[in-house]
Amino acid sequence: MTTRPATVDGYVADSLYPSSFHQPFTPPWTDAILRHHGVQPPRRPRAPFALFDMGCGDGVGLSLLAAAHPEGRFFGLDALPGHIERGEAHARAVGLSNLTLTCAPFKEALALEGGQADYIACQGVLAWVSPENRATLLDLSAHLLRPGGVLTIGYNCFPGWSPIAGFQRAVRAMASGREGGPTERFEAALAVLRESGAMGKAIWDWFDPLVPKLSRDYFAHEYLNEHWQPLWADEAIAACAARDLHLAGEARPWRLRPDFALQKAWRAALDSIAEIGARETAMDVMTHNWFRTDIYVKGLPSRLGNAGRDVARMEGWWAAPGASDTATYETRTAAGTIRFDNEAARAIMALLDSGPAPLSRVEGLEPADLLNTIDALFMAGLVCPVDPPADVPLAGAINQAIRQMDADGMAMNGLVGRYGAIGIDRGQLATLDSHAQTRLGLGD
Repeated sequence: MTTRPATVDGYVADSLYPSSFHQPFTPPWTDAILRHHGVQPPRRPRAPFALFDMGCGDGVGLSLLAAAHPEGRFFGLDALPGHIERGEAHARAVGLSNLTLTCAPFKEALALEGGQADYIACQGVLAWVSPENRATLLDLSAHLLRPGGVLTIGYNCFPGWSPIAGFQRAVRAMASGREGGPTERFEAALAVLRESGAMGKAIWDWFDPLVPKLSRDYFAHEYLNEHWQPLWADEAIAACAARDLHLAGEARPWRLRPDFALQKAWRAALDSIAEIGARETAMDVMTHNWFRTDIYVKGLPSRLGNAGRDVARMEGWWAAPGASDTATYETRTAAGTIRFDNEAARAIMALLDSGPAPLSRVEGLEPADLLNTIDALFMAGLVCPVDPPADVPLAGAINQAIRQMDADGMAMNGLVGRYGAIGIDRGQLATLDSHAQTRLGLGD
């Protein structure tokens, strides 16, 4: 007799999602995007704040934020008991006191006190749960956020997933009824699908390079869920707007500057679309986008004004993952290759070689040139937003725990320092040299 796999709302529940840290959901990153768009962030750097993570998995990624921001309060919510058990054991081991993990469905969490969250993070949930649970998730986010608070939500979107939707349906159907854990079911189904020849070469050219980059357990959690359903941008934007959550921008910086990211004719066409959901959907179609990380503000956003925006951006802190002498000052976008090998770019990168710093410390250049250039550097992945330095007592303990996970074969992708939590490519923790640690402010 075949045992039906355990699920929660159709989501894989008989294995644990790999531990993961998502830097675009951190307050410094969110604030930098908001300032770019002239919106007042929910907090002053290093002032107290509260952050909720909806569908937090095992909370290890959230623990990096809690350690990096002792001034903050962090709450993780997940429906899988195994996730919460693992996260609580990890938090106890490193001595975190500002992190609370709760095992409960979103509907039960509606009983929590409203208006207490400055930030809500929700990565990889919206397009993986039932429509009913999706609505409850957005209701809960609107309930918990205070006015001016921010929801950052990442989800699979159309049209990019259109050619892959058939792959997901096929592999899930072939995994149905098989014995073993979700990873074994997925891999068996994948082998049958590959042998059948039913999927074209383009699908395997897309899928096969992912295998060495991601944990084996990841794929079952991505593809074997009953309610897996990419969304159109206008659907998500309208659902949020109905709850007084208004799109402020995307957390992924590749679309930070339309003049850098979009062809001129596309920009002209988009300018003729007044409704924001329709415009974002059209932009996704033009760029064949497959994933969105949207930032929504509760209520009417508080605007900084042009002068206030520029001052706030000049005071924003940045770090450089790579050294200035290895930087390639160009990036590919849908508009083509953008090159920015200029005095401002080299001055910013030279400054950040010595560690995180605000743009205001670059001497001899006009703010307009620096602000224009930091956008290009951010879009190219050469810099990332961080906080001003602060005492972070648990940095050593959390980093030791993360490195031990890495040594045990549970590769994590982040570390903690005086400037916040920083994303590190999986498998790179052991090779992170002292110069890189200085640039990223990771000295314990």
